[in-house]
Amino acid sequence: MTIGNSIIKSINKPATRGLLKSIIYWRYKQRGKKIDLVNFHKEFDAWEFRIDGVTYLGSGPGWVYDRDYLHEQLRQLSGFAYMPKYGDTVIDIGAGVGEETIIFSSLVGSTGKVFAVEAHPKTYKALEYLVKSNYLGNVISSNMALSDKAGTVNIEDSDNSLANSILHVSNRNTFTIQAETFDDFVERNNIQSIDFLKMNVEGAEQLIVKGMVKTLKRIKHLAISCHDFRFRQGESEFFKTKQIVVDFLTCNNFKISTQHSSVSMVDDYVYGTNPDLV
Repeated sequence: MTIGNSIIKSINKPATRGLLKSIIYWRYKQRGKKIDLVNFHKEFDAWEFRIDGVTYLGSGPGWVYDRDYLHEQLRQLSGFAYMPKYGDTVIDIGAGVGEETIIFSSLVGSTGKVFAVEAHPKTYKALEYLVKSNYLGNVISSNMALSDKAGTVNIEDSDNSLANSILHVSNRNTFTIQAETFDDFVERNNIQSIDFLKMNVEGAEQLIVKGMVKTLKRIKHLAISCHDFRFRQGESEFFKTKQIVVDFLTCNNFKISTQHSSVSMVDDYVYGTNPDLV
């Protein structure tokens, strides 16, 4: 943990958040950014940063949330093998508080579309807030889970919104939410062609791929964040998904690639390209 992260962790508490906001303002100004607002939203456990006239949301406080930072994060992770282009159609499954959604929106422009799917109800409120605050007319957001069949699923309500899983539930509070298959989602939204699919769903990727057989042939490029690193850290076998995803995509004629960075979370990303479409 860096000194900066240690400071954030120690003062990211209700009693000292005023001090933390002041530090964040100062650090942004040091970087030459026009900062209008820093605010913590308790109702959806997210931080808001209004930088250079644009609202960004983060699951934690910091002083790097802006377009350049989020664009680079996207390029290094989900967009490593393919970055969406103007006019593209993107499906963002596991959109979280919208860190990648807002960049997808700017990349695809006014003629493109971004379908942002987030299962966790509180996190979805943050995503909705981001979309409305920035007038992202090319983003269509949905509060639901994608799985191997239609019905309902449970999702954790943990302190770490980025780590909530739809099936690996513990004794903590859970939400019950509606679920449908990827095939049904695509057909319901009349999506004929998918230029890029991003998926980051904390282990549920192994379920979603089972429900995307019919519409898989419409996808040109995809990036799936697998979660074997959580299994290697001692968590449930539910998170051991990489080989399942690779086998599924290989059997369906996708060209597969991965990174070799020696960082477990990064190297568990699986990238696929459909050679019949590109």
